[in-house]
Amino acid sequence: MLPSYSRLAWMLLSFLVLAGVYLLQDAFSLNQSLALGLSAETDFVLKKLIRIVLNDTAALVLIYAWFYDAKITRLAFLLQLVDTFILLPVYLVLKLSIEGTAEISVPLLSQLHRLIVNPTLIILLIPAIYFQRIMYSQK
Repeated sequence: MLPSYSRLAWMLLSFLVLAGVYLLQDAFSLNQSLALGLSAETDFVLKKLIRIVLNDTAALVLIYAWFYDAKITRLAFLLQLVDTFILLPVYLVLKLSIEGTAEISVPLLSQLHRLIVNPTLIILLIPAIYFQRIMYSQK
């Protein structure tokens, strides 16, 4: 069964948002753009928070459009909450206490950054859901 045109449009929009966030991640600084007078650490934290919310929301829309299943969307939303309110603060504390606001990270923090700030956790749900469906269909 092919998805409807509206679902395909939502998928395309989510891919465009994900690509846009990736391409524009270093294009602006909140301090420079809005002249807020924030400290470097606050600017860094706000940029990461905005990026994670945009990435995870776009990934959430993608999962909803792809599967069109409320249970799967709720699971993805819960994963987004864990990502935003538990993993991101841990990453930010480690990052700011070890390296400060430098964009270049030591290997461990670099991998943690990819896992948390990029929509990796939510995107990994797609093959996991397919794997689960295959396993249940074989029983």
